[in-house]
Amino acid sequence: MITVTCPEISNEILKKEDVVFASRPLTMGSEVLSRGYLTTVVVPLGDQWNKMKRIMVGELFSQARHRWLHDKRVEEADILVRYVHNQCNKNADHEGGLVNLRAVAQHYCGNVIRKLVFSRRYMGKGKGDGGPGVEEEEHVQAIFTILAHIFSFCISDYIPCLRGLDLEGHEKVMEGATRVLAKYHDPIINDRIQQWREGKQEGPEDLLDVLISLKDDNEESLLSTKEIKAQIIISFSYSFFLLAYIGII
Repeated sequence: MITVTCPEISNEILKKEDVVFASRPLTMGSEVLSRGYLTTVVVPLGDQWNKMKRIMVGELFSQARHRWLHDKRVEEADILVRYVHNQCNKNADHEGGLVNLRAVAQHYCGNVIRKLVFSRRYMGKGKGDGGPGVEEEEHVQAIFTILAHIFSFCISDYIPCLRGLDLEGHEKVMEGATRVLAKYHDPIINDRIQQWREGKQEGPEDLLDVLISLKDDNEESLLSTKEIKAQIIISFSYSFFLLAYIGII
């Protein structure tokens, strides 16, 4: 290792080796979460990252797409207000109208993302009062488990030959959490892909439809089923990461 103390030389190194410093490290957590580096965010710089970045910027995060999803966000905001109001009235006699806003905010964020991606707020039956059901609680908990372990210390990230030993147990935890998400996501994704193949889906209604409907120059599907599933897991996980980072949840 060579230490560089000269500002001019440091600046020159950063400019010439920009690709190296702009990339992301290869870690156990990022590989498990991205299903073998098929997505954005945690994927090293390269052709796959460039492909997924173009899709994210041009198709998912554009201003037009943001406006297109406005009604879905407003609908969830209205449900949130009604739910908090009902909880205050429900708990008024026993707990003085107390509401756990952290839990409410966490599940509201989950509901919004599920609505934008899948056009549904529940993974199961949900609750009559608008609150999360068992499935939604498990879904959100799995996301927080992923965020807690994705960049946790793992010796195999530094000594790759130890990867299979899982000395810290983090790989088992990450794989378990991603299996929970896949348990809820994959049936919806598979069913929607089948609908598009059979011509039952006339146009995109949510972000999942957008990903499925993308075509390459040969009018073939731009994204494979694995890429779609991996990107949706990443989208859920890092949406929660950003919200937690700015202190909302």
